[in-house]
Order: sequence, then C-alpha cells, then structure tokens
Amino acid sequence: MIRAAILAVGLVAAPAAAEVTVSGPDGFVSSSKAVLVKPPAEVWAALTSWRWWDPAHSYSGKPGALVLDPKAGGTLSESWDGNSVWHATVVNAMPPKLLRMHGGFGPLQGLPVTAVLDFVVAPYGTGTTLTMTYRVGGPPMAKLDTLAAPVDAVMSAGFARLVQLVNDGTIRETR
Repeated sequence: MIRAAILAVGLVAAPAAAEVTVSGPDGFVSSSKAVLVKPPAEVWAALTSWRWWDPAHSYSGKPGALVLDPKAGGTLSESWDGNSVWHATVVNAMPPKLLRMHGGFGPLQGLPVTAVLDFVVAPYGTGTTLTMTYRVGGPPMAKLDTLAAPVDAVMSAGFARLVQLVNDGTIRETR
C-alpha cells in the first residue's frame, strides 16, 4: 500500500529483478526487469549505446570495443587489434520500444543453439519499464541447463549496469 502511494505521487526507480524462468537440457530463459524514472527515449539511447556492457565479459576486455548498429540487419560486434567477433544480429528494431537480436553470447557461440535476446522498453507513468529476455534453445546434448545459471549471471550483471547507466549516468566498475 505504501509503494502504491509512492507510485501515485511520483515514479520511483525499482530495483532490477533477474531470474532463470525456464531451464532444461534443451534450453533456458533468463529474464530481467526494472522500472526506471527516465522516459523511453533516454532508456533506448543508453541501451543502444552498448557502453554499459562489462568489458570483462568480452573477448577483447576493452571498453568501447563492442558496437551495436541498432537497425534490422545491424550487428553487435567487437573489434580490437585486428581481431573481430560477431555477437548478434539485429532482427527487429522499433525505437524506443523493442530491440531483438539473434546470437549466442559467450560459451553459447560455439554450440548448436538458437538464441534470441529481447529488450522491451515500455512507458510506465512518467518513466519506463525495461525488460530483457534471453531465450536459448538447442539439442539436449548441449546440456544448456548447466549453462543457464552462469549465462544468467553475466546477462543479469550487464542488465544491472544498463539500469545504473540509465538511472545516474554511471557504470558500475568490474570487481
């Protein structure tokens, strides 16, 4: 009741919630959600800058090496010192509402899987609800249930960095 009263007076940022909602040898779903005080356009700008991603969870380890071209057919790629990695392809970009990409991140890149990463940006009062859902499926021999928790941990940590960037313009440093 107190929270409802606070929301009625003015929007407050809610902490991000993250969890693995489905897990089995043939796939898993990782979801994160947060309520932000910024409008959808500002959330979209922060999201598509991709500067929030932790360089410790990249191939290069270098901030700014990951670049997103947020349009259908665009890619999330990483380039450094003559090397490059394709992480995902944008299949749906509807600013400032939806960003959908296909691609297996990290250890999933070398497995016979299909992975879909959605970011849904929706108005909520004077702010925004941001939801990230990562759906990964493949053959049971991929034993994806053993990767669900570690992949969720990395994706959720990235989401928390994005939320922090939106909320206060900073990015949490890697420990």
